[in-house]
Amino acid sequence: MPEGKENRNLSFIQETIKQKRFYQSRIMHRLVRSVVSGVLFAFAALAVWAVAIPQIMPEERQAELQPITLPEPEEHPEEEADPPVYIMEQVNIELEDYKKMYQQLIQIGNQVQKSLVNVSAVTTDTDWFEETYTSQSSVSGVLVGDNGLELLILTDYGKVEDGENFLITFYDHTSAPAVLKKYDRNTGLAVLSVNLGDLSDSTREVIVYADIGSSKTLRNGEPVIALGSPCGNYGSVLYGNLTSVSQTAGLYDGSYNVLTTDMIKARSGSGVLISWSGKIIGMIQERCEVAAQDHTIQAYGISDIMDVIEHLSNNQDIVYMGIAGTDVTTALSELEEIPIGVYVSEVAMDSPAIESGIQPGDIITSMSGQPVTNLKDVMAILMKCSNGQNIQVICQRLNKTSYQELELSVNLRILE
Repeated sequence: MPEGKENRNLSFIQETIKQKRFYQSRIMHRLVRSVVSGVLFAFAALAVWAVAIPQIMPEERQAELQPITLPEPEEHPEEEADPPVYIMEQVNIELEDYKKMYQQLIQIGNQVQKSLVNVSAVTTDTDWFEETYTSQSSVSGVLVGDNGLELLILTDYGKVEDGENFLITFYDHTSAPAVLKKYDRNTGLAVLSVNLGDLSDSTREVIVYADIGSSKTLRNGEPVIALGSPCGNYGSVLYGNLTSVSQTAGLYDGSYNVLTTDMIKARSGSGVLISWSGKIIGMIQERCEVAAQDHTIQAYGISDIMDVIEHLSNNQDIVYMGIAGTDVTTALSELEEIPIGVYVSEVAMDSPAIESGIQPGDIITSMSGQPVTNLKDVMAILMKCSNGQNIQVICQRLNKTSYQELELSVNLRILE
């Protein structure tokens, strides 16, 4: 075969076969179509959920969190009264009259009971044989209000601090789970919350939020009613009188009004004191604040703990400094020739106050740039502070014969 002809017949062997680029392959085309379809499907799903969620979620879940603000009780200043006019008239009180009076008192109590709940705290533990067991304690609670998402309940922290699960029983005997929202170890108060979505419509119609009164206008001898669990069991009721309205509980960084009564105290009693007008005037405390009356029911005056209740209900921290003190009034200042302010009688160990250098005998005259003339000022300033905040505290310290001004930095924190 001629050489030229052979070359022409075999020339195709020398051609180069080019591979398709990776993005031109069938597999790549299918992969791209799958990705695009997936993205479109995802956008379509998001659009559907954006339209559907508002329709299927309960209304309360869409509501904005509303801050809890307790109404300020009306204070009626004492006015000079005209001399009393005594009318001497003999009245025979029959047994039926007493019955009618107590029926009216029972009606007042029944109405307030709608604002009270029973809090069951369940704790799980193990015994010596490594077997698990549960224990349960109960305490009364007060319906403070709701923030649009949660129902808020004020109760005694000492009874629930070890609880792992909480169950709230309402006036209509229905129950709902709750969680511990916030607490203040100093006053022994805590707030629990119940999801509004866990309440039936019938329960919402029955319950009533607490009607808060004033403890500042009370007088010795006034009749009161103890509700909740004053005898240790939920639903118990006691009738009595106030024996003192001027006692105080000296806690860290402040003092709180304590109401004492002539009603016998139960070891595990809790609940509220109400006036005959049906308003809550005090929170019963298990711990004894007035030692001379340790066998009778004592309660914090509601007016002094309003700020604490609001802070806890709004999930705000309550910080402490860690001092016990006494007011240095103008009269005492002139008599003893000492500065006006708060005399520090005690400083708690491991507290922010002792870490900053505050000592017993110091007189606090200013905190965070605001003048301090009494313990109420200290309480008000601390209520505006947050956990971990540093504030400047000005103290007067006795140096041989005169007082010397000191400026100290206090790092506030929560009492654990």
